Amino acid sequence: MSSIAPINAPPNGAVPASTPGAGALPRPLAGAPSPDAARQASLAQAEQAAAEQVRSKPTASELQKQIEQTLAESRVQTNLRFRVDEDANRVVVSVVDSDTGETILQIPDEAALTVARRLAATGRGLFDQEA
Repeated sequence: MSSIAPINAPPNGAVPASTPGAGALPRPLAGAPSPDAARQASLAQAEQAAAEQVRSKPTASELQKQIEQTLAESRVQTNLRFRVDEDANRVVVSVVDSDTGETILQIPDEAALTVARRLAATGRGLFDQEA
């Protein structure tokens, strides 16, 4: 009877050297930072970025100047419209495009007005039924 050797076994019966794919653990690269050192470096960078953001925070007057400059350069001319919604008993402010008359933004929006109207109409809350 003859014995059959596995195909990947060396013919002389020697054990093959382990490779990372064969279950051996990879060795860390020389000069690579440890996980703790990498984590500390990342935290230090985050703290530095937060400190820079606090230092570079614009003042209210700087923000106002930027807004005025942006509005002056804007191609869209807008108007503000104020009205009182009688059913909701709320003041409604609308930003309207001067050229088209289209409402760009409304504060409060229609969903909030609907809730306010419902609360004003029932005087009890959002639901008509009682528990």
